[in-house]
Order: sequence, then C-alpha cells, then structure tokens
Amino acid sequence: MSTFEEAYDTTGHGTFNHIALLTCGFILLYVTTECLGVGYVLNRAECDLDITVTERGLIAASTLIGVVTPAIFWGYMGDEYGRRKVMLPTILATVVVSICSSMAVNFWNMFLLRLLVGLIISASCATVYVYLGELHTAKHRAPAIAWGSAFIALSYFTMPGFGWAILPHKWSLPITGDLNLVPWRVFMWAWCLWGVLAAIGLYILPESPRYLLATRGPEAVVPVLAKMYAWNHNLHVDDYPVREIISRVHEIPRLTFIESFKRMGYMIRPPLRRCVIISHACNFLVFMQSNAFYVWMPHIVNELLHSQTTLTSMCSLMNSKYSGGEHAHHQHETAECRTVAINNLMYPISMVTGVLTAIMYVSIGLVVEKFGKKVVFCSIMITCSLLILGAGLLPHAYVAIAFLIPGMCGITANTVLATVAIEVFPTSLRALALCTLFMIGRLGAAMGAHLVGMGLQANCTMVVLAMTLTTGGTSLLMLMWPNAQKIREEMEAKAFTY
Repeated sequence: MSTFEEAYDTTGHGTFNHIALLTCGFILLYVTTECLGVGYVLNRAECDLDITVTERGLIAASTLIGVVTPAIFWGYMGDEYGRRKVMLPTILATVVVSICSSMAVNFWNMFLLRLLVGLIISASCATVYVYLGELHTAKHRAPAIAWGSAFIALSYFTMPGFGWAILPHKWSLPITGDLNLVPWRVFMWAWCLWGVLAAIGLYILPESPRYLLATRGPEAVVPVLAKMYAWNHNLHVDDYPVREIISRVHEIPRLTFIESFKRMGYMIRPPLRRCVIISHACNFLVFMQSNAFYVWMPHIVNELLHSQTTLTSMCSLMNSKYSGGEHAHHQHETAECRTVAINNLMYPISMVTGVLTAIMYVSIGLVVEKFGKKVVFCSIMITCSLLILGAGLLPHAYVAIAFLIPGMCGITANTVLATVAIEVFPTSLRALALCTLFMIGRLGAAMGAHLVGMGLQANCTMVVLAMTLTTGGTSLLMLMWPNAQKIREEMEAKAFTY
C-alpha cells in the first residue's frame, strides 16, 4: 500500500510525460492560433467579405469575446466532469466550426462563427494548464508547463510562416454563388491541423489521475498510474508495483453548476483570497502589456519601416502621424477595394517574435526551479517593461523595433503564474481558478489593446510610461505571494485534496 504521491512518483518520467507535453503543446498552439490567426486573414478577406474597418475590428475581437464569456462555466465543467472529457469534444467541435468560418461570405457569417469558435475553444484555454500540471509530479510540473507554453510562441512563428507561404497568392476557384476558394480560406484550414493533432493526443491519453482521486477515489486512480508506469518504463501495466493507494478520499457526488458556483466562496476567503488577488491582478497586467502590443505590433513596425527618417522614436512617429490626421497613410486604392500596404519584412519580423518567445519559455523551464518562481517572474516583467519603455522613447526606428520585439515576451510570465496557482488551488477548484485567471488576463489584453490604440493617436509617450510602471509593478505584487505549503495545509484541513 502506498500514498498517492508515492504511487505517483513510482510511475517515473518518460514517454507518457513526453506525449502529454506534446499534446498539451498542440492544444496551446491551436488555441493561440484560433485567437490571433484571423488578424492575418482580414487584410486579404476584406474584399471577399465586403467589410468596413469597424467590422474588421469586430471580427478580430469576436474570438476573444467568445473565449472570455463562458470561462467560469468551462471551469465548472472541467472540475466536475474531467479535464480530458471536456477538452477532447470541444477541440473537435472547434475544428469543425473554424472550417465553417473559413467559408463565410459576409460580415455576419464570419463574426458569428468566429464568436462561436471562441465560445467553444474557451474550454481548453486554461484547463490545458491544469491537465498538463496534473500529469506531472511536483518536481517536473513547472518545467513542463513552461515547455508546453513554448508552443504558444511556436504559433507566433507558424502563423506568419503559413501566411507568408499562402496569403500572397492571387488565385481564386469558384465554388458556388458568391463563394470562391481563395488563399485566405486555405490559410484557415491549415491552422486547424494543430487541433486535429491535439485531439489525437487527447484520445490516447487518460484522464488526470489527480482529478480521478479527488472525484472517484483511489480505486479509479491505480489503472491510470499503471498505464503511466508502463509507458514510461516500456513494461506491461501488470508490472506496476502498487496495488492499493491509501487515501481519505472516496467517490464524491457531482455538484450542480449553482452549487459549484457557490464553492467559489472559498476563493474569496482566506487563505485563498490573497492568492486570487495577486495572481489575477498580475495576469491582467501581464496580458495587458504583452498581448496589447502584439495586436498593434504589425501596424507599429510597418510605420517604423516606412518612416522617412530612421532618427525617430516610436512615440514621436506615432504622435506626428496622428496629429497631422493622416489616418489613411500608406494605403492605396484598387478598383475593387481598399487595402493596406504591408512591408514584406513584416512576416519575418513576426517570426522572430515567435523564436524569441519560444527561447524564453524554454529558458523558464530550465531555470525556474533553480532560481525560484518569484525571482523568474519579477526578472521577466521588469526587463520587458524597460524594453517597451526603450522602444517607445529611444530616437531610432530600428532600435525601437529591436526593443519592441523582445519586450513583448513578457507574456511568458503567465506560465509562472499558472504554476504557482496550480500549487495553491485544490483539485476541485483548480480548473475554475485557472479559467478565471485567464479570463481576467484576456480582459487585460482587450483593455490594453484599446489603451495602446488610443495612445497611438493621442499621447503615445504617456501610455508607454503607464504600461511600464503598472507591469513593472507586478513584481511588487508577486513578492507578497504566500507560502504555498501553508496554504495547502490550511485547505487540506477543510477536507480539500491536492
């Protein structure tokens, strides 16, 4: 007989964990691509969909709106019915709806289908972190989450890569009526590949053993741990040495959504309240800085590349551009529609962003246990805040680009937040907590994008300074993070399990 942690450690670390990491990586890659990929489509789809600039903005925001709206519901579903059971069907459904959205012929088709994509893919946005963390022992959890998150950076590489290969072509094949097969539709099909690969991985993986322990008791856990042991050691499941697990947990009846919602009360009372405030505030600010600048990065870099003089700062260029009312600068007219002139360097520069972000994620996985989560988080946020400040104020266009690209890598700090959150929130609250954490983060991204957009037209310098101070200030919040072991002991005293 063994305790759960002893039985879990016996499974080792090997093939099973690598497949889990790859699968969760594909999920994160797919989620990110669905949320951001449409931004690469709209310039090419404008004529086919007959949309205005305002409608383009609504389509770009539709998936993000969909992701945020049902986050609490999906957190409940993940805690009550299982991480894998929720993610597998919703990812398959997202692939189908996304392909349907690629066949849209007008604004309302595209807007509603992209909104539906967000509503469905929201199920995996945060649950995947819970699932990945629970499939690893405490020793390997933080590196696994960081390395899995490196697939987010891979999306920053594959989106412009696929775009560079597909979107510049001009061919068109009639299908029916107003519907023509054109490159941007094929581009949307291409990114669905990641969803298919994620679904295949989930199909062969089991449910989280920690979830099974918390909801069905120790009897349901042994077969899963035996499978993990067999895969990691290239043996048969019967070779697993543990036959029985000692635990106080027995099968727990499922709660209704209302009952589960009431259980959120534990998150706003000590000892979890402090963790919720710090983690959610930090994630809001992390997303506000990094994702907001990523949304506007193509526009900013394009303007810097087109600048008549390189001896100008990002903010000086933006302030002078909009103060002169040149809202249609660098655009040209065609007989059919109006398009924005994009410098071809935009694609490789976007790919560099992905490479740097991937390096950051991998580096976090290598150093987070050595230096500690607080130190790594604070180092990332302070450094990236200063880089954004330099990008805004230093008087050279190419230097601004060189500072802006790594400055957006602050998004990598959210993996540290996910790791510390998984450590303090009990199993039965974990998916709910992570879903609200990332819901707040994406709200920060939306607000940040709005603020940066306003700042580019009104006072770029003030916005950059405000972003630097607030995001750098997340370091002060993280220094107040409580002792995780103490939190766990207090929650276990209330009959919660980890």
